[in-house]
Amino acid sequence: MSIEIAGLSLAAVYEREVAASLDRIWENVLDWEHLPWLHSSSFLAIREVEAERLGWRACVLLPHPGAPRPAWIEVRIDRASGRYVTRTLAGVGQGTEIWTRLDRAAERRTRVTVEFHLPMSGATGHAEIRDAGALYTALYTRLWDEDEAMMVRRQEVLDAGAAPRGTTVVPLGPASSLRAKLPQVIDLAGARIRVVEVAGKLCAHATVCPHQGGPLEEAVPDGEGCIVCPWHGYRFDLRTGRSTDGRRLVLPAAPTLHEDAGGEVSLVWDPA
Repeated sequence: MSIEIAGLSLAAVYEREVAASLDRIWENVLDWEHLPWLHSSSFLAIREVEAERLGWRACVLLPHPGAPRPAWIEVRIDRASGRYVTRTLAGVGQGTEIWTRLDRAAERRTRVTVEFHLPMSGATGHAEIRDAGALYTALYTRLWDEDEAMMVRRQEVLDAGAAPRGTTVVPLGPASSLRAKLPQVIDLAGARIRVVEVAGKLCAHATVCPHQGGPLEEAVPDGEGCIVCPWHGYRFDLRTGRSTDGRRLVLPAAPTLHEDAGGEVSLVWDPA
């Protein structure tokens, strides 16, 4: 793939194969919202976003010894050639261009080749460029590990299809024993449901974020009975299922919890 760029030096090339289709990867490339959530160790915040069909531009806040530092970056994609470029326009790493090529390896496997092109100056030595290339390679290994896990989960959610039909009842045992095991995730006819306690009451909720299928079973309820999706930071009230951040999203329908006179609890799914 190698690209010659005037004034820049090729510091390293990173290659791997990921278990995701091209559709999932292009979706991920355009998804700027996930950076400070899924990649929280690499990006502290993102702001001043300008997004469009062929890319986006934003200011990202990066961790740095002493105090966080900003970088203004731009992502531009060319689907026809299977390439996209991430340019640092200002701030940390100004002038850097990271070129990525995507090649279909199988229906749901993609070969990824990343070139790190760094600005050269008269004082920049080959050892410094090599060391910087090693740092970028380590960073992108972590970012692609995290992205791959998200894309695999996203595909599983898309493949799962509709919720189970018909009434289903799952006995959960005595309320006292159940509370001792919370939070508890239960597979219900292909759907994953989590049981938690909110303000002293047992509550069952869907574990699929309605935005892009994020893993809500990993989210810890706060003091207000709300959870935050670890992928994009969307917040939901477990008692109502509604978003609390103005996005007008609602959690997927969930079973109800029924406690009989003897204290036995059952999970009851009745889509009708």
